[in-house]
Amino acid sequence: MRAGLALCLSLMLVAQPALAQGKTKSSPAAEAVAALAMCEAFAKGDVLAVDEAISTGWDAYEDESESPFIRSYSAGREIPGIGWGDMFALVETYPDRVLGYCRIDVAEARGQGEQAIEALAALDGYAGDVTTESSGTYASLVGTGGDDSLLIAHWDDVGFVIQLTILTPKSATSEQ
Repeated sequence: MRAGLALCLSLMLVAQPALAQGKTKSSPAAEAVAALAMCEAFAKGDVLAVDEAISTGWDAYEDESESPFIRSYSAGREIPGIGWGDMFALVETYPDRVLGYCRIDVAEARGQGEQAIEALAALDGYAGDVTTESSGTYASLVGTGGDDSLLIAHWDDVGFVIQLTILTPKSATSEQ
């Protein structure tokens, strides 16, 4: 009986580190898609974007504003399988439209970049060109849905970048 209890206890101790890490690890492609979704929330002017970013592991905050028509945000996070990502987002309000911009830079990217860029390009709501050259994989995409959006992404020797711009007619945005 004691031997059985000791065996069970030792098996639990061996399995504990694996259980503590979680049951699944996401791929760099899935993490790139999640990072873009976070960027979209900021670029669309979502008032809950900072809270959402914090809840998903970003160290996010609103920067001091230089104008009542400009809001900017910063965030950073270790993106699993990719590297440390620095995010900057800007939302500018004009009389008839809102310009949202978000950029994520990973200076020392790890993992499979080609699959990450291809995953971004394959998303519903974007269409465009993807090219792979000796130094990396690059995408130039436009929004196909209701958003007037432009997306540039690349993974090369310099790093991994997501750069998103969204123009939204003012009537389509919520009160700011």
